[in-house]
Amino acid sequence: LNFFEPLLVDGVPRAKPPPEVAAEGAQEWEHALVVSLVGKKLPGRQVREVLERKWGKVGCPSFHATGNGVFLVKFDSLQARDWVIDNGPWDVWGYHLVIRKWSRDLPMVLEECNTLPVWVNLSGVPVQYWTKLGLSHIASVLGKPLYMDVNTTMRHSLSFARICVDMDATSSFPNSIVLELENGSTTNIGVEYPWRPAACTLCRVFDHSNKTCPKAVRREWIPRPILMAQRKPDDVEGWITVTKKGKEAEHSPVEPLQRRQSVEPVREDTKQAPKTPIKCIEDMIVPAASVVPLRAEDRLPDNSIGGHASSGGTRTLLVGSSSGHKKRKKKGQGGSGGRHSRSSK
Repeated sequence: LNFFEPLLVDGVPRAKPPPEVAAEGAQEWEHALVVSLVGKKLPGRQVREVLERKWGKVGCPSFHATGNGVFLVKFDSLQARDWVIDNGPWDVWGYHLVIRKWSRDLPMVLEECNTLPVWVNLSGVPVQYWTKLGLSHIASVLGKPLYMDVNTTMRHSLSFARICVDMDATSSFPNSIVLELENGSTTNIGVEYPWRPAACTLCRVFDHSNKTCPKAVRREWIPRPILMAQRKPDDVEGWITVTKKGKEAEHSPVEPLQRRQSVEPVREDTKQAPKTPIKCIEDMIVPAASVVPLRAEDRLPDNSIGGHASSGGTRTLLVGSSSGHKKRKKKGQGGSGGRHSRSSK
């Protein structure tokens, strides 16, 4: 290194190199690209390994980390740099890669991503406007035009013009552009976006979307209010009108309930016995038959059951007849059948 006398301005030393020093240094980086990731910071070694595999077919670019997620990639030739630009957009592990041509006034720090270079395809462009100035006027409706790809520059195909436009985060990304022709008539120019970045309209940046914005209002679940809070003014004593789902509520007047009459205390001098209802005997239901003891002359003789009375008071059963005496004995009743048994039958 060499020593050069600094310039003193108001007693403060200042460095002022001659203009040829800056011009010589700019020639070394004229084939360089400024690269950064949108909304993500990855280690420089991993980014370099991924991009070397993708861009290695056009040479061996050198990677230089400037800090804060910004890389300066220098190519050996202008053709290699333009090949990377024309074949974009590029990504690293699914994260979009922002690529800008290096210039002297381009800052090497990663600021808020308010603007982003986006490739657009313009279809239906009249042939007379297929020039650098004509396409610049059309693309200026979307943002700041940066450059065109090789096919558009050489006019290999006039089906659509591929232009890189620096678009703002607040852009609506229109699908068409109205072009006024020289005769006063208008025509529509179709706009297609091969890749559309996610933008946050609240923060006006491309780093994140509205769904992941920290400033967005979050929806929180609120429990259902209690019944008394939902009671309407026409409800009476806590009653509400219930209607079927999907139908409009039919407002019917709710009749107020009659309040209970207050019970006055009974004075001691007017105490009376409570009145009880008197049952009418005529209304009482009398059973159809009642048990009346039989008289001696009305009793049936013993031989009416199928047997003959013996002199000893015992009964002789006929052959083949069933003995009701045994059945009564099984039920635990008295022994011999006599007066009680005959009357029960």
